[in-house]
Amino acid sequence: MIPVSQTNLQSNVLFASNVLGQHTLVQRERGNIPVSSASQFCSTRLRGSSKRFDITRAVATTTEAPAREAFGDQFVREGSYESPLVELQASKSDEEQSSIAATLLAFRPGTVADVCVIGCGPAGLALSSELAKQGLSVCLIGNDVPFVNNYGVWVDEFRDLGLEQNLDRIWEDALCYFGEGKEVRIGRQYGRVCRRRLRKHLLQRCQQNGVQFLAGLMHEMETEQTSDMATAGIRLADGQVVRSRLTVVAAGAAAGKFLHYEKAAPAVAAQTAYGIEAEVEGYEDNYDAESMLFMDFRRHHTGLWPDTATRLKDHEHPAAGDGVWGSQQEVPSFLYGMPLQPGRVFLEETCLVTKPALPFAVLKRRLERRLKAMGIKVKKIHEEEWSFIPVGGPLPVAQQPITAFGAAANLVHPATGYSIARSLREAPAFAQEVASLLRKQQAVGDTAESVWDALWPQEKRRQAAFHVFGMELLAQLDIQATNNFFSTFFRLPDRYWRGFLASSLSSRQLIVFAMWMMVRAPPSIQFKLMQHMLLDPAGKYMLRTYAGLQTGKAQSGDNHAMAAMAAAIVLLAVAMSLELPHLVS
Repeated sequence: MIPVSQTNLQSNVLFASNVLGQHTLVQRERGNIPVSSASQFCSTRLRGSSKRFDITRAVATTTEAPAREAFGDQFVREGSYESPLVELQASKSDEEQSSIAATLLAFRPGTVADVCVIGCGPAGLALSSELAKQGLSVCLIGNDVPFVNNYGVWVDEFRDLGLEQNLDRIWEDALCYFGEGKEVRIGRQYGRVCRRRLRKHLLQRCQQNGVQFLAGLMHEMETEQTSDMATAGIRLADGQVVRSRLTVVAAGAAAGKFLHYEKAAPAVAAQTAYGIEAEVEGYEDNYDAESMLFMDFRRHHTGLWPDTATRLKDHEHPAAGDGVWGSQQEVPSFLYGMPLQPGRVFLEETCLVTKPALPFAVLKRRLERRLKAMGIKVKKIHEEEWSFIPVGGPLPVAQQPITAFGAAANLVHPATGYSIARSLREAPAFAQEVASLLRKQQAVGDTAESVWDALWPQEKRRQAAFHVFGMELLAQLDIQATNNFFSTFFRLPDRYWRGFLASSLSSRQLIVFAMWMMVRAPPSIQFKLMQHMLLDPAGKYMLRTYAGLQTGKAQSGDNHAMAAMAAAIVLLAVAMSLELPHLVS
């Protein structure tokens, strides 16, 4: 892991504004990431998510929640030391988006619902409509607020879901830069989701299927159940109790406050991004305005005078050729850009994954410096965005009376931060499984456990463990190794890199993916992969999960097969580690 105290930055004191208009002085030793006083108590690198303002606040004040370390995983899920800006992002308004209360029928107090869904984001609305489509009575509980985040998706994934009409911009290709003169065209359509259109579409589905709405915030899960154990209640912040046969939390990662998680898993990490939608000059002089800028890892944010980036040649960056001098301890970030129309672009400086979260102030400073070096002049900012996405960490355990979906259930790709397409894709099958289980008329706890097993069967837990392994590796790479990694990644056969990003590869296919990476990667990356497998806790976590030891729930035959596969991985890692050191400087 890259220690906080060794991250390479250039200023000594930073002032970060909070949502109350006050200023918090953030100090660091020479070269440190700026951190708040709260984050100084954390022993691991942290990360959170862009969740609704009131939902985050409600989760933070709950009284009946699983015990967690004071500044551990839950601290990250709630936004870490960046929670004021996470709340500011979530509290944005949009008068163009209609209210939920004006669209859906009101839930009648005293009624017992089949399912209570907590949270009114994309995952909550999609799941509610699919559950109601199965003939279940559904009470949707949450804040009546708009969608405010920018969502980018692969067009083929949204097309497969029948949601292509909810994209307001499509680019025929996506563009990457992994060093000076190292342009990579992915050859895949990318789209920007129209958040207004998507929300309207999901609300119409809920309306057509009879979902009922109750404005409120979940405060706690009541442990008292009915005499037949068939229903349980949740208490809202206003004291109202709503009873149902099943409760599903879909209020984002911060709602992890209500859940129990597995032990001996890597800690939650964070993807942070600071973005602006702005009118600019000079974007077309640097990039193809007809293509999506997916990743630009070139270090234009440091070591360059204004307007000089466009004149750089391969290996002629002032800071050691590719600009990597002094960057070994720097947390990498990249520029993500959506050219929306001539002279108007959404630009975002993004840290893919790290522990603790790379502060928004650092990302903003890098974005400003990068744009100056490239000669891109910002004329008018229409919107600022602060994106905080918790990724990785432990998975929920099955033995608890409450269930979850979406980011609350860890349906976020640990290595990429992608979640919306996956949640929308999995909602129909998950709803069918829930309806089937509720027809069995089991006790609440038994139903919830069966629902968790359906959402996170052993096969999917293996896949998630592999993704966490990849995330932990990416969190440790410097900029040069990161460029080498992604240059290799996008040279793999399409089915593997696309499947990895979509979370659609099976656990066995992921092993084949790893073998492809080993074959195609330069020796330095091969060595890092083997070292990570043998020495890092994430490698041990993945091997335990593949062997069925993390939960102890694997079928015996499956358990033996996966144990053999895990052993083969270890043997390969040992063999490679013996052969590679002499090839790596």
